[in-house]
Amino acid sequence: MSERTTPPRLPYEAELATPVGRVKELVRGLLSLTAAPLGTLLRVATREPAIALTFDDGPDPADTPPVLDILERHGARGTFFMVGASAARHPELVARVAGAGHAVANHSWDHPSFRRIDSAARVEQLRQASAALAPHGVPLFRPPFGEQSLGSLRDARRAGMTVVAWDVVSEDWRDSPAEHLLGRIRRRLRRGSIVVLHDTLHIADEQRYRDRAPMRQALATLLDELAPEFRFVTLPELLRMGRPVWGHHFHRLPESFHRRPRG
Repeated sequence: MSERTTPPRLPYEAELATPVGRVKELVRGLLSLTAAPLGTLLRVATREPAIALTFDDGPDPADTPPVLDILERHGARGTFFMVGASAARHPELVARVAGAGHAVANHSWDHPSFRRIDSAARVEQLRQASAALAPHGVPLFRPPFGEQSLGSLRDARRAGMTVVAWDVVSEDWRDSPAEHLLGRIRRRLRRGSIVVLHDTLHIADEQRYRDRAPMRQALATLLDELAPEFRFVTLPELLRMGRPVWGHHFHRLPESFHRRPRG
């Protein structure tokens, strides 16, 4: 990016610059202050034209390499929240991700809801996953399904982990077309955003949802549009560029979700 180039204001940033948007940001800022002692990272407040793309549920030998190729073509780096059991089966892929300059982070050992297991089980999930990611892992954790309780948040913090959620979600765990995924991303994207995507799916409601082609198409289009002027960086890099924005993130899915048969 040329030093003389000022990246354009993203649509959501323009919305936030209105009087109503400023009031909403003030309220969110106050909430972030109250969440800081025991909060979940949602984004980073920064003026830098930087965005963090994050990818959950890998690594997978079929699905992860094409994502790495797309990122490489655009000079982009991401953060991969990996399932420990998958990482243990594919250590060469974990090393490839880290070797390409991406961050490797913890997404539990085998993807249980952290709301539905006890403290001892959560600690063991974190420990086993960290061991599988060594020596490449960074102390960041994303709860499976985004679900957590105050107890699970405390367990992760005690294990030395920063818990990471997101402020932009594509909902790419179903079979939405690429243009729908892009629309969801563009709707809330801003400098310092943390975007959640899935390079593969550890669990899918239906087999057809496992097709990652729409996600990859959306990713490539997003980078085509923005990479010339915006930097796509790892979460550790983004955190060095500004102030963490914390949230009271205690996401809980309906009980019926966990009872569904999976494809």
